[in-house]
Amino acid sequence: MHLRLALAASFIALAACQPAAAPPAGDASASATPAPLASLDQAPTNGCETRAQKQWGPIGPSDHPSYRVEAWTSGAVCESAVVTLAVYARDGFPIYAWAGAVQYLFALRDAKDPAAMQTALNEWAGPDNLPPELTGTLPPWEETDGRPKAAEFPFMPREGMGREEYDALRADNLHMLCFPQGIESLLCLALYPGSDGGQSMVDEIGLQRFPG
Repeated sequence: MHLRLALAASFIALAACQPAAAPPAGDASASATPAPLASLDQAPTNGCETRAQKQWGPIGPSDHPSYRVEAWTSGAVCESAVVTLAVYARDGFPIYAWAGAVQYLFALRDAKDPAAMQTALNEWAGPDNLPPELTGTLPPWEETDGRPKAAEFPFMPREGMGREEYDALRADNLHMLCFPQGIESLLCLALYPGSDGGQSMVDEIGLQRFPG
């Protein structure tokens, strides 16, 4: 199933607000400067708020940053948390977003506390220090899902994608990112270069099914 999410000005944010009690009369701390907010790098002390980040796509020189993938969870407890994945272009502009409930996602559904969720999220968003995933590694059309000689780990091209487009996708050998979008499959994205030097775009290209 081909899922497209329109990019919004802001992504999912869940927060709780508790009014502060009035300080006793004469309390010198009443005018004290509020304590700074905790850094994102610090471990969360409540709720299930975790974050992971990785580089993606063509890696340029130090003054030419790569694309960036960020994933984060939000929720009072991990069992009912929501995870969001976003892709950012080199200029920091978001070009893709996806969100889902962790209770329905492979790898994340078994994380019961923030520490376990952080570990799971790091893997869910894509492991580091591995060769980049490329569309040239997708199976031949004859071995995709529902086709003769389907592979044990079949790929299901997105709805409406024909063989000509699929073969071109493999030939172009684009950067690819796959992450669990359910219990039995990965959702795969491809990074398409912009035409005439324009902005690159991310598109969903299909599902990679788990064996069995």
